[in-house]
Amino acid sequence: MLLTAIRCFVAFLILCSTVALPSGTLAQAVVQAEDGIVNQQQKTIEALAKKIDDLEKSITANSEDDAHLVEIRLQLEGVNRELLASGQAFRPRLAEISARLDQLGAPPEKDAPPEPSIVTQERQDLAAEKADINAILGAAENLSIRTSGLVSKIADMRRELFARLLTKRYDLDLTLGSEVSDAVSTETDKFYRTVSSWLHFVVQFKLNSMLAATFFALVAAVVLLIGGRRLFGGLFEPDPTIEDPSYLSRLSVAFWSTLTP
Repeated sequence: MLLTAIRCFVAFLILCSTVALPSGTLAQAVVQAEDGIVNQQQKTIEALAKKIDDLEKSITANSEDDAHLVEIRLQLEGVNRELLASGQAFRPRLAEISARLDQLGAPPEKDAPPEPSIVTQERQDLAAEKADINAILGAAENLSIRTSGLVSKIADMRRELFARLLTKRYDLDLTLGSEVSDAVSTETDKFYRTVSSWLHFVVQFKLNSMLAATFFALVAAVVLLIGGRRLFGGLFEPDPTIEDPSYLSRLSVAFWSTLTP
């Protein structure tokens, strides 16, 4: 019985010491936590928003430059990753706030005894901090959606640039026609000079060699033609004694009559 009384007395002292803590200590801890992460991430998101504004202006200024559009798209994708990292930085703090609010519980009903003011103040501070964090997360989500829209816009602009490049037309005027005419005349003169120079050289210096090469080529062609027909004539000349040749025989005659000549 005495041990139970001692335990109750110790618990009462601990409770009194907890309630007797100055409310400024808890408030200061909450303010420091809020200043440590909320203000930091808010500044980060504001800087990213300004960067997105600058990149959007750059898109308009370089709408005809595919290389710059690719570079801007890469920068936007980097901004999107930074926004995602900024949102993930709030997760530990949100988990702490939710756990502490669960510990504090819901506010007492109207008919229930009032709770200590320090508990009420802490709950209000935690709820305000959570609301600030949710507002920053909403701004980060809006910026992420805006960044994704700009990336899609760049993709459409690059696709349009590529299509215009493929279907680009050139105006044909009299100046271009005269240039084409001059180019055709120049190339025709070059071809005529080349052929005439070759014929002049062959007739003057290589006439006998050319005639001899032509003669032997014709002789070889006659020999091959006559000898080939005598040697391979049986392969592609149909046999008149066979009235109904087989399919393979007709196919063989067609093949050799095409290949041998």
